[in-house]
Amino acid sequence: MTAGGAGRPIVVTGCPRSGTTWVGSTVGSSREVFYLYEPFNDEAPHPLDVPERYVYVDPAAPADAIPDVSALVAMGALRHRVRASARAVRLGTGFRAELPAHLAAHEAATSPMRYLSARRTLVKDPLAFFAAEWLAARHDALVVMMLRHPAGMISSYLKLGWPHEVDSLLRQPGLCERFTGPLESEIARFRAHPDDRLGALILQWTIFAQAAMVLREEHPDWLYLSHENVCGDPIPQFTALFGYLGLEWTTAIERKVVADSTGGQVDPAQHRQHALQRDSRAVAGAWRQRLDPHDADRIEAEAGPWWDRLSALAWAPPRPLPRPLPSALPAR
Repeated sequence: MTAGGAGRPIVVTGCPRSGTTWVGSTVGSSREVFYLYEPFNDEAPHPLDVPERYVYVDPAAPADAIPDVSALVAMGALRHRVRASARAVRLGTGFRAELPAHLAAHEAATSPMRYLSARRTLVKDPLAFFAAEWLAARHDALVVMMLRHPAGMISSYLKLGWPHEVDSLLRQPGLCERFTGPLESEIARFRAHPDDRLGALILQWTIFAQAAMVLREEHPDWLYLSHENVCGDPIPQFTALFGYLGLEWTTAIERKVVADSTGGQVDPAQHRQHALQRDSRAVAGAWRQRLDPHDADRIEAEAGPWWDRLSALAWAPPRPLPRPLPSALPAR
């Protein structure tokens, strides 16, 4: 059960650079959700206190294994937002140091209608990938998992100049025990050649791919979307997503999806990290122009078979959840 009578929280996560910002911002435009943007990100103004960026949390861990998460989930209920807002008033300028108070005050000031109408929490955060099972098990979250072709993710990292994060992933014994067993040779090669940046990025993507296959097998009720499918046919993909989540699909949201997928920009990495208005169909294959042919060939050779296995999985969404009447609580 979720805290305070709120509807089930939603988690939009996935491998890095897989479109979670686009999907999260679209779902977050619904007046039915209280949108939390990347609370696991240590570069956010008020991040959660976690030991690693892509932190692994055992699904059997208690609900308070990460401090403040229970309070954030509870923000899906208006009465919790009102309490947090009242505390912000009492704290004065000090409210910025407390995450729930900060978020409630910010939402009340910037989106007052949504502040009043939201009935569930949305967490958009690729860094929650390895905590998604815990969020589902302990906080009753509906999980949307995004995936992307390896060349798309890797070319985006190279364009943005981002370092790989393999070391952080391999520092976590629970994550390794759970997901990296089939990757012993790839991990050994990485450790033998730690300066091979492209090889490290290929391994990073492969760890996410292997984990996604494990999670797909064990959690077929989650929704799995590929960046390529969403970019290629956004309206059907988003309408299916909103149906799965039990959210109202409105003409305003449809207009937003059209605007965000038909802009003139092809390569958002040339401008802003999270630019949303772009030519979505061109973005999906932009890596073909960005990557050096030798790099593309290597990615295909080393990661292509994993992508083929992922692509062979059924991508059709589960049946939509029953949508409650406006005066009723969401079905449990």
